[in-house]
Amino acid sequence: MRFPDYDRSSLSITASVMNYFGVKMGYPCLPELDGALKDAAPRVVILMVLDGMGENLLRRRLPENSFFRTHDVCPLSAVFPSTTTAATTSIWSGLSPLEHGWLGWSLYFKECGRQIDTFLNRDSHTGEAYPGPSPAETLMPVPSGFVRLNGKVETHAVFPFPSYSTNGADFVHIYDGRDFADCARVVREVSAEHGRKLVCVYFSEPDHTMHETGVASERTQQNFDSLNAQAEALAKALPRDALMLITADHGLVDATERIDLAQIPQLNECLLMPPSIEARAASLFVKPGRKLQFEREFKAVCGDEFVLIPHEEVFSSHLLGRGTPHPKCEDFVGDYLACAVGKSYLRYTTLATKPFTLIGQHAGLTDDEMLVPLILARGEA
Repeated sequence: MRFPDYDRSSLSITASVMNYFGVKMGYPCLPELDGALKDAAPRVVILMVLDGMGENLLRRRLPENSFFRTHDVCPLSAVFPSTTTAATTSIWSGLSPLEHGWLGWSLYFKECGRQIDTFLNRDSHTGEAYPGPSPAETLMPVPSGFVRLNGKVETHAVFPFPSYSTNGADFVHIYDGRDFADCARVVREVSAEHGRKLVCVYFSEPDHTMHETGVASERTQQNFDSLNAQAEALAKALPRDALMLITADHGLVDATERIDLAQIPQLNECLLMPPSIEARAASLFVKPGRKLQFEREFKAVCGDEFVLIPHEEVFSSHLLGRGTPHPKCEDFVGDYLACAVGKSYLRYTTLATKPFTLIGQHAGLTDDEMLVPLILARGEA
């Protein structure tokens, strides 16, 4: 079990990059990255997030002499929940999940009486598109780092799809989301142009493959090998005054046991509503007077697979970060937050739930989910 370290986390990467361009952030900078930026004094900084490429997975999938591993400066803590929604929002904004409120994939918005998949703006149980403006973007607008850098440096967002995270960038480039070669092409072209630049890149692999096939599959191995080779080729093609930073939002584990709370009467009768946020970081709202019963039954069913953290402790322990809490966080975190420390995940099948299965999953407190790399490579062209 690994709790987040907000003094050495993904937020420290953002803090160091922003500090290099003259903007102070609320979280500590990373000395290793500060030193690299000072020594290289790059004209172009490329901050690339490879979704799901956790530190432990990197070490298992690639040999010591691989490009990624020889350029891996240090492991860092992910934010919590260790999931794309929370972590990428933190990286692009410099705010903790506590501050920005985008805690996970599925959040219950009392304003519309539904659980909504935040990134896709759809009902979490039926999969139907929400018939209106995104509750997440409307109620929790995020000030991107691009806005803070306005006028200080030319900013570029290289994304596979339109995203709120690109708001404020001077230039937004949409590339073929499954093709790293197309992504690399855009990065090369932007970096070759004159001027100081910050280029922020998001790529959806290896997360997508691991969700479908698991963390140890042949396809996952091929994915890691391909990303390693293509990133190395990109570094060789970048100008010498460019510095490429590669990190991840989180890692993954194979979740082997589904615990369906709707099918366990002694737990279901204690719940006010289905769980939300994430399957491995589940917000649980319990009926009045049932907390002791729920704690007892949850322990009996889930054993040591989850840590059950009471609402007040979630905030007093700074599990979600420091700073001023976004008002919606109080709504999203129920009486308990069930945080996975084993291989299980929570589900709740409603009468309208569409079935789906993900093999590789994230959002829990295991080392594999919570540790991410910082890879640094200077351009060689």
